[in-house]
Amino acid sequence: MNDHLTLLRRLRAASPLDEVPTREALSCHLAARVDEVGAPAFTEFAYLQMVAAKTWGAERTAHFARVLRDARVSPKAQNTCPWQTAERLAGSLPVEWRTPLLEQIAISRKGQAVLGRTIWSADYTKAVLAALGRWAAYCVSRRQTTLPTATSLHAYGRHLVWPDADGEPTTTGTAANYLQRIMAGLGVATRGRFRSKACDFVVADWRERSRMEGTSTKTGSQLVGASSLYGFGFRLMAEANERPVRGLEAAKIFRNGLIFAVGAALPERARALTWLEFDRSLRLIDGTHIHIDLPGEALKYPEARKAQEGYDVIFENLGLAEALHAYRTDFRPLFDDGLHLFPSVHGKLGAITPAHLGRLTGDLTEREFGVRIPIHRLRDNVATEASENLIGGAYAGKTLLRHVDEAITRRHYDHSEGLKAACDFDDFIEKRRKVSAELIL
Repeated sequence: MNDHLTLLRRLRAASPLDEVPTREALSCHLAARVDEVGAPAFTEFAYLQMVAAKTWGAERTAHFARVLRDARVSPKAQNTCPWQTAERLAGSLPVEWRTPLLEQIAISRKGQAVLGRTIWSADYTKAVLAALGRWAAYCVSRRQTTLPTATSLHAYGRHLVWPDADGEPTTTGTAANYLQRIMAGLGVATRGRFRSKACDFVVADWRERSRMEGTSTKTGSQLVGASSLYGFGFRLMAEANERPVRGLEAAKIFRNGLIFAVGAALPERARALTWLEFDRSLRLIDGTHIHIDLPGEALKYPEARKAQEGYDVIFENLGLAEALHAYRTDFRPLFDDGLHLFPSVHGKLGAITPAHLGRLTGDLTEREFGVRIPIHRLRDNVATEASENLIGGAYAGKTLLRHVDEAITRRHYDHSEGLKAACDFDDFIEKRRKVSAELIL
């Protein structure tokens, strides 16, 4: 009889009063079985947890799942430095552009203001360089100069929206973004020697076209209400708690529920949500209060402001605080020993990426509500419901989302107003969840 069958017989014969096999003993058993039979050992071990859970319950046998994950999943590979990626992109551009663009990368990488230079974020730098690369390739194919005229820049915009037969069309908004990035990149690449009011007018015209057409990825059907999304998150967490076996699947479901609950109570962008870490950017003060302290690097701020500014708020939310405490104690350790609030399933000690977060929330809401609502659209749901139900109306929604326009900047709203809006909204959605009310839009 092999080791697997021996342990299986032992588990089947055990009583609730017997000692549960320790994590160390289970790790040794699984390692030996993997050496002996290979990948089938993982399926065997998952079955052992199911048998053990019938005797000792899901909570006392949760460590089986961690043993299995540690054996199956390797540490997540570190992301490539975005500035190194930017340098490689710059190296593929026309020779005469490379030196000034590499200088811009070096200045932006330091993050220190330089007179006459605008600091770019790593993501924006890569976007500009990619746009310049596509523009340069287009010019070569058309046998035209890489310094645009109004006519050639407008023609390129039309090419992006209505490409050749083998091309992939973009939206008007995406084309407008490409044109703006080309002009910004050329301004640096030519050390400011290239300026064209006519080209600037073309960019502004495409921007206006985009504004008039609206975004093709946003529809009214995606506005199901923030309280509905918040409640959906708690239903997912309840589903995880009810599972007979507390394995990685249950931990993943609980994590997904928290994504919606936190995303509705803290309507930040995907990048900011992936920065949340226990004891760092997210602290559980007590049974009701949550402290969020996000650095400027995690937020959509101009690069020059990121080193000095962040988002620091303490709010009260009993239901969410209880869920976070339960998650940290019972489900989060099943992923790894890390602190990321939303860990990756595919690699240990790493957070879910912003792009994956958007796809995941879109998939889950399509299944639940019949319409895709990616994480960024949670912000629209928050703004809509806050505008219609909070005393501050549209002002409260704008404060919750920390949108900044020229009028708001002039008025210099202080943190107390933002905190009050956040607390009012948390109270509102928590009460709506308890009475199972739904917003009719």
